[in-house]
Amino acid sequence: MLDIKFYVLIDAIATRGTVHEAAAAIGLTQPAATHRIREMERRIGVSLFFREGRRLALTASGERLAAAAQDILPQLRSAEIEAWQLARHGEPPIRMGIGPYDTFSRLMPYLYDQQYGDIDLVRLPMSEMTGALLARQVDMIPMIEVPVQRGFDYRELFEEPLMAVLPLSHDYADCEAVPPEVFDRDRHFTYSVAPETGHEFEHFFQPFDIYPSHMVQVESVSLILDLVAAGKGVSILSRWAVRDAASAGQVVIRPLTGEQPRISWYLAFADEPSITRVAKPLASLVRRLYQ
Repeated sequence: MLDIKFYVLIDAIATRGTVHEAAAAIGLTQPAATHRIREMERRIGVSLFFREGRRLALTASGERLAAAAQDILPQLRSAEIEAWQLARHGEPPIRMGIGPYDTFSRLMPYLYDQQYGDIDLVRLPMSEMTGALLARQVDMIPMIEVPVQRGFDYRELFEEPLMAVLPLSHDYADCEAVPPEVFDRDRHFTYSVAPETGHEFEHFFQPFDIYPSHMVQVESVSLILDLVAAGKGVSILSRWAVRDAASAGQVVIRPLTGEQPRISWYLAFADEPSITRVAKPLASLVRRLYQ
């Protein structure tokens, strides 16, 4: 059986593409990494890499080991962290993933109350949220599309419409509803430039045959709100996340033109007693605070 150090190297090469970059990423010299590659192939008895110009590509055997490394290494890293935390605290904290929607200020005064214990807040890119939960890099995440898979559960938080978010001085700040051409005319801040089914692209832009031409991706709703408040552009966001900024007079929120669906939000979590014991009352608290 190969030692874990070999899986660390093959994962680094699969990710970085060159021995030089892979070696630097895991703290090896290039000669040491090259020696380890040869030793790995000698031990397993098959070729794991082949050259494509200056880059190393994986053979079918190499891809199989790289896939195993991608499954195993995050679990081992997580286990090491939990072991350290157990030695210090007796029980590891729950890890809550936070995606682009990071405006949970109403929750903060309650988050570390005794019934919830310590909760690590883990920042995640939009594209990695579901994968992080399934790989158990986090224990729970507020999200829209929950994974339907054994070992995971969820509780609905609320249903909220999407709203136009505008600077106070915007031409449409006093209008009853904001048409889609506003988001083609102005700079449009969004946490994801990829069209998502069931959201504004399907229900707001496509029916009017408009695709915003000046989109800027900012993977933080709180930063988007700061930018809109500063008059740098406009956005479309879920009402629950922008209501406080609007009440404070920082931005204006208005309905979108047309009939827009209400989008359900959930707290998805690993179905384990220690996590469920925290996740269920936390979901009830969030629902109460934001409804």
